[in-house]
Amino acid sequence: MVMDFTITKSTGQKEKFEARKLTESLIRSGAPPDVASEIARAVAREMPPSAHTRAIYRMARRLLKKYSAVSGMKYSLKKAISSLGPSGYPFEKYMARVLRSHGYKAEVNKIIQGYCVSHEVDVVATRENEYAVVECKYHINGGTPTDVKVALYVHSRFEDIRKVFARIPGEENADYQGWLVTNTRCTTDAIRYAECAGLKIVSWRYPAKESLEKMIEEKRLYPVTVLPAARKKTLDSLFNNDIILAQEIADMGERDFLRRSGLDEATARAIKRQADALCPCG
Repeated sequence: MVMDFTITKSTGQKEKFEARKLTESLIRSGAPPDVASEIARAVAREMPPSAHTRAIYRMARRLLKKYSAVSGMKYSLKKAISSLGPSGYPFEKYMARVLRSHGYKAEVNKIIQGYCVSHEVDVVATRENEYAVVECKYHINGGTPTDVKVALYVHSRFEDIRKVFARIPGEENADYQGWLVTNTRCTTDAIRYAECAGLKIVSWRYPAKESLEKMIEEKRLYPVTVLPAARKKTLDSLFNNDIILAQEIADMGERDFLRRSGLDEATARAIKRQADALCPCG
């Protein structure tokens, strides 16, 4: 078995295949270590040199689904978040749901007057003394990194807003924060700038203990796009009816979901079964 070969990332970059990384990602999705290791070995046996990461992902997911349908859905998380589009607005609504589950009050698409100009803010989140101005950078291609230009833009907007907040009587000591939230990774320069300037980044795999996937997995905040039965037209109906989380479906009775979703009975039941399996009560 060849474990030492090169793979092609979605950005076109080449890098060495690391079975350890694949194994760890499978374990995070719920696979036991022995199952995850066997899947990684099977992928290494089958993949040709310079195999694309998409092919590796598809094979690993197919093998994982044979072990557990629920683990297969969890393994699809990054792809599922990339399907919250193409406009990006469902991603903003999704992030508001995630923040609410973490104790914030969150509003989407608010117009805030800055010191120089007014700004349409994707999400405004508050919790106790915290006040977060959140800009969501959504990429339909999960391999597209968010670069330093975006971090510079988000920070400059926040600074214009912060100048006004700092002048509100009685709010001088509030903890005002600018956030950049993205469904992909950030470049090294974007992270370096954010850490230097005091901009908070929430992205894929960063920061280590409060990354986007950690915030999601901690409270099982899986988007409806992770459910295999939720096809494109189905998703349009769910989004139009303000159903964003699989947990929201699991919390509804079957009849309530059928009525609210606007879907045909067979499709609604299939989606409901998958949501119940992914987000069991308790």
